[in-house]
Amino acid sequence: MKSYLLLPALLLLPQCARLSPQPAYPQPVRSAPASVPAPRAMPPPQQAPLYPASATPAPNAAYTSSWRRTSALRTQELSAGAQLHDFTARNSTEAAEVRVVIFDSQRCAMRVLDQPSANAGSGVITPLMRGVGAIAGVNGGFFHPNFSTLGLMIADGRQTGQFAKTSLVSGSFIMIGREPYLVWNQEFLGERGVSQLLQAGPRLVDAGQPLPSLNRSKSAVRTFIATDGKRQWAIGTVHSTSLAGLGELLASQGILPDIQVQRALNLDGGRSTAFYARTANGKDISLPGWSTVRNYLAVVPR
Repeated sequence: MKSYLLLPALLLLPQCARLSPQPAYPQPVRSAPASVPAPRAMPPPQQAPLYPASATPAPNAAYTSSWRRTSALRTQELSAGAQLHDFTARNSTEAAEVRVVIFDSQRCAMRVLDQPSANAGSGVITPLMRGVGAIAGVNGGFFHPNFSTLGLMIADGRQTGQFAKTSLVSGSFIMIGREPYLVWNQEFLGERGVSQLLQAGPRLVDAGQPLPSLNRSKSAVRTFIATDGKRQWAIGTVHSTSLAGLGELLASQGILPDIQVQRALNLDGGRSTAFYARTANGKDISLPGWSTVRNYLAVVPR
């Protein structure tokens, strides 16, 4: 009789082992995100995976660095309370021009915009952003020479590519229901219930600290996404820094206005770097970069 009683428990062990690891990083917990209808190519969602940790770890000591602003903030109002800030900054070895949009995730959502045409030209960012009513947007993740995505992309529920685990593609931007997350590869719980996903990397900031392994020998134009782990998010571009310099800049207290970055992820940069914003009075600010890119990340009003 005992063997019959043990059988159901043994059958549950693989599922428990699969679901038991939880990300150590705290994310906002307001309410369980609603399930998002999946396209026919994906299995129907059941209960969406939840990325918030069950217990909030003690905060790390604040990071201090030699980065300082060297100009006043030039701020423009966007819709839904978002703001565009431009400024310059420098540390002991690098100087940077920063363009960043900061917004509240309760008033704005984010969408991955797939751009499958290799011949579209970099200027396609403007009609794409206008077409979804975007407040702001930047170029997205990496792609192969044949224009296929490097890693996984989910744009409005449609999946392209496969989840990759490499030192370059080490994190993802994810939307589940109304909640955005920055998730590291080891925390990824699968595609179920995910409406938007963009793999990129490397990781720049974790738990408020810059990643110590980042390269500081090569300077380039960079694109990034960042969050304070609560409601404040930022997307932007920097001309030009090393990856280590960018991580240190984003983690520095008081450099970005109105947000203390807890996590940040590098997006494709260099010739792919592109930026878009639409001011509250309807003016387009479009800096399309030099290359056609496979996808964009757009901020849209709720």
